Formats: sequence, structure tokens, C-alpha cells
Amino acid sequence: MINKSRLPIYTFLTVFLSMVVAGVVLVPFLMNILLENYYRIQADVNQRQAKSMAQFIQARLEHGTDQQTVLEEFQAAITGSQMDLGYVCIVDQTSADYLSHPMQSALGMSVAVKNAFFDKNYDGVDLIKWEEEIMAGQSGGGLLHYSETPTEIVYFYDIPGVNWTISSHENSQRIQAEVSKIKTYVTWGSIAFGLLLAFPISFAVRKVNRGYEKQIEEEQQNSEQLLLNVLPPSIAQRMKQNEHTIVDYFEEATVLFCDIAGFTELSSHTEPHKLVALLNVIFSNFDAICEKQGVEKIKTIGDAYMAVGGLPDKDPLHAQRIAKAALQMMQAVKAVDPDLNVRIGVHSGSVVAGVIGNSKFSYDLWGDTVNTASRLESHGQIGRIHCSAAFKEGLQDTFVFEDRGTIELKGKGPFQTFFLTGTKP
Repeated sequence: MINKSRLPIYTFLTVFLSMVVAGVVLVPFLMNILLENYYRIQADVNQRQAKSMAQFIQARLEHGTDQQTVLEEFQAAITGSQMDLGYVCIVDQTSADYLSHPMQSALGMSVAVKNAFFDKNYDGVDLIKWEEEIMAGQSGGGLLHYSETPTEIVYFYDIPGVNWTISSHENSQRIQAEVSKIKTYVTWGSIAFGLLLAFPISFAVRKVNRGYEKQIEEEQQNSEQLLLNVLPPSIAQRMKQNEHTIVDYFEEATVLFCDIAGFTELSSHTEPHKLVALLNVIFSNFDAICEKQGVEKIKTIGDAYMAVGGLPDKDPLHAQRIAKAALQMMQAVKAVDPDLNVRIGVHSGSVVAGVIGNSKFSYDLWGDTVNTASRLESHGQIGRIHCSAAFKEGLQDTFVFEDRGTIELKGKGPFQTFFLTGTKP
């Protein structure tokens, strides 16, 4: 897996090396194609040049101009031309001598043309012909090799009516030098362009990568916050550490159930959105009370609210915390609506707690203590906190209890219960 922090560096190297590879590998390949096409174009130019010269000479001869005058006129036209770039001359087909040449005065009339022009195989000199579209009749042209590289681009055109051949030459080494310069410029240009391109792209990738990292961090924070909204912090932390099965046994805990009295009747004549808004206010106040007292909210079921003290972190003051929370819940409901009342049931004992679900997590409690607290709430009285002797034990010095006596508790039989009425001075 790629280190995201090094992604801009990897991007820079990738872009830069890609341009270098293009410059070092692709550019020479393209330059060879360019050179070949340059040869092809120049050969076509030579063909046209030779043909136009031949037609001019033929026209002069047909006009009645003698051959010597035509040769002198042609010689005057080509004398002084740059032979290092290319030149045109007239060759006698019988003797293979130059009849006209840019350097005739230096070479002399008796200088012979290499037989390679006609035999195509002389002293290892090789003339490679162009394709048929460049060939014309008996005349021909191509690359003249005196070594491994082409030396000249030549084209021959026979002049009708006389035993002369127009030879058009172009210095291919000059062309090679020009293309080589282009190759060098393009190669270094591609490297420089690679640098110029790699920097902004890597910077853009770095900026985008930071944006993604920030977005991921925000999403992680949102996910963690959502997790904390449904799970206790210590449980959420355990889940983040890939603890898949979370089940804990607590020998001592206190469970509270709170139910709004007459809620069914209230819902029958209250608009739904007002009813939900009312529940939201009440339960939000309950959440604040639980957080203040160090009590863990477990869940809401309709108009019922469930909380527990003493977990997920063990707390010896679990009963005292629940007692304070229960008394404050009674006051909170009255503060919202004086006509509302609740029933609260509280019991202390052992519980099993754990996380259930794969996508919608739920931290829940199981055991007889949970069932007993629920029964105490349902068998309680409106506006009172109904509790067990187990809950009352240890709290007599700080809280005031009213003995209700023994009642028949569903599923439990005879059961001694009390009402929590307040705190002692």
C-alpha cells in the first residue's frame, strides 16, 4: 500500500520519469521517422528540380540554341552554388563525365561521375531507390551511401533528344545534423517540460491528498461521535480496537426504569409532532441528568427510559448515583409540564452487559436485576420511585425511604419494596 504522505513525491517522480522516458526513448524513434520523411520530401524536391531543369534545357534546344550555349547558360546559372547544401549538374550518359558542374573550373571537363550513379554497384557504394511514387520512368533517385549513413540524396532525369542526364544532389548529412539538433532540443525540452509539469501536478496531488485526508479525518470524527452517541466511551474504544464480541458481567449494578404515566391517553389527543417534541425535551433532560450523575443511559423504548449505574466501569457508588438521578428526573418532568407524572422502578444486583448488532450497535443489559427493576416500575405508583430492599441497603443514612411493605411482584412472588422520597439533610 502506498504511503499517502509520500503520494506527491511518487507523483512527481512518475510524471518526471515519464517525460524523461519519452524524451530518451520516444523522441529518437520519432526523429528517425521524421528523418526518413525528410529524405522522402527532399527526394521529391530533387525530382522536381531535375525535371524542371531538364524541361528548360529541352525547350532551349528545341528553340534552336546549340548544345554548347545551353551548357554555358546552365553553367553560369549554377556556378557559385553552395555545394555543401546541394547542387545540380549535367552528366554525359556515354562518358559519365560532368558536362556542367558548380565547380567545373576546378574539376575540369574530364572529371568522371562515379559509375555508381549508373551501375548502382561500385566500390561498395550503394544507391537505395525510393518508392515507386518518387520514381519516374527510366530516371531514378535515392540515398547515396559512401558509408553506413546516407551521404547524398540524388535524383537523375534524362533529357530527351540528347545523351544528357540532369543530376540533382542534396547533402543528407546536413539534414541529419538539423534533425539531430531538433532531437537534442526536444529531448532536453521534454526533460525540462517534465520538471515544469511534475511540480504543479505533484503540488495539486498534495493539495487534493490533504483535502482527502482532512475529509477522512472529519468522517472518522463524525463516525466516532456517532459511535459515542450510542455506546459508552470505554465500549466504543474497545470496538475501535477490533474487539468484536463485548460481554461483561457485573456483580453489582443498579438499574432504573422510568415510564411516563398516561402517555397512551396523552398521545391519543396530541398532535404527533408536539408529542415527539415533548418526549425529546423530557428525555434530553434525562440525558443531561445521567451525564451529570455519572449514570449510563441504556435506551428508550417508546415513552420508557432505561439507565444503569455501576457500568461499563465499575463504581461502588452506583446506587447513590441512581438515587440522585431518579429524584432529579421527577423534578425535571414537573418542570416541563406540571400535569405530567412518571413511575420509576429501581433495583440493585448483578447484570450482564454487552454489545449486540453488526451495523446498528446497541449496548444492552440482561439478567434478573433488569427484569426486577422493570417489574418495580410497572407495579409502582404514579409520581413515586419504587425500589427494592437491595437498592435501599446502604443508602439509609443519606436518603429517605418509605416502607411499602410486601407486595406480589409478577414473576417474583412476595417482594418487600420501598418508595424513595428524598435525601436526608
